[in-house]
Amino acid sequence: MDRNNDVIMSSQLYSILVTTVIGIGILSMPRALAENVGPDSLIVLVLGSVLFLIIALLIQRLVTKFPNKTIIEMSANVLFKPMGTIIGFGYFLHLLISTVLVVRAFGEITKNFLLLNTPIEVIIISFLITVVYSVRSGIESIARLAVIILPMSIFPALFVMLVAIPDLDFTYFLPILKTPLPKIIKTVPQIFFSFIGFEIILQLGFFVKDRKNIKKAAIKSILFISSVYFVFTAITIARFGIAETKILTWPVVTLFKSVDVPGTLLENVEAVIMATWLLSIFMSVAVSYYVATFLLSRILKSKEHNYLALFILPLVYILSLIPKNIVEVYEFLDKFANIVSITMIFIIPIFLLFISFLKRKSKKGMKRNG
Repeated sequence: MDRNNDVIMSSQLYSILVTTVIGIGILSMPRALAENVGPDSLIVLVLGSVLFLIIALLIQRLVTKFPNKTIIEMSANVLFKPMGTIIGFGYFLHLLISTVLVVRAFGEITKNFLLLNTPIEVIIISFLITVVYSVRSGIESIARLAVIILPMSIFPALFVMLVAIPDLDFTYFLPILKTPLPKIIKTVPQIFFSFIGFEIILQLGFFVKDRKNIKKAAIKSILFISSVYFVFTAITIARFGIAETKILTWPVVTLFKSVDVPGTLLENVEAVIMATWLLSIFMSVAVSYYVATFLLSRILKSKEHNYLALFILPLVYILSLIPKNIVEVYEFLDKFANIVSITMIFIIPIFLLFISFLKRKSKKGMKRNG
């Protein structure tokens, strides 16, 4: 399980975090913000991003405080051993469900925009086989792939966004600060949904060689992700307006379809952009799948995770076919983000950090009294 080639650098951790977090969430974020806060979408997005940066720094502090440990060992150290297993299994289920939902969303997007006549079952099983192959190759191989995929998935989409600038109307963001404060406060936690995946740092910190740079990688990843979200949301709403953005299932995908790139020989530009964007979704699933199998191997005290990747493949496939359509997928995602993800991303890491701080302070007090 702890092979010599399972070592990554903080720069690779940065690429993994960015490609894992940016995926499904951004495709629907402009719609969710337009529905809830209208013209104040960008203000709420910035506020939510700043708050999540603070949370990310606290999570990073927990990771660096316990080097060479996963969330299982951290929990066992701070609380007691059985709780470490329970919390570890909770994170395994969290990552498993997250993987299932993203896999189904991947299948829906691919079928609707790229492979119109291919059964979704074929798309999903082909995708999962590719994911399992990557997972069995180890975290170092996945990290190298993330470094390659990051520019391939993000920058073509940003280029198309920039082409749309002449047709934008930023008066759609007026008037500002008209949304009631309670509604803004209620909407900010929904921003956290688009940062789901960052919690993998709790497990991947175990593999990072230059641990002193984990904080730098965490800050850079959140700032980059927030910047991409800001640009995508601003351009999408400025292109379609609040009213139209509200009724679009995937506003960002619709934006890709509506942009005419001058001088290109490609007739179907959005298909090319979506194909590159799906690479980011692939990374999101591959990393979540890997971390899930890695955690399961730690819980079962197994020396290898490879066979576990194959073992849970049928389970992921069957569960991914349960939602009837993309509407149900997003309903599950919303519930998942509001309950489970807030617990796994915010409550548990902060609680463990707080208890570890109290225990450290208590030990110092005992030494002084002694």
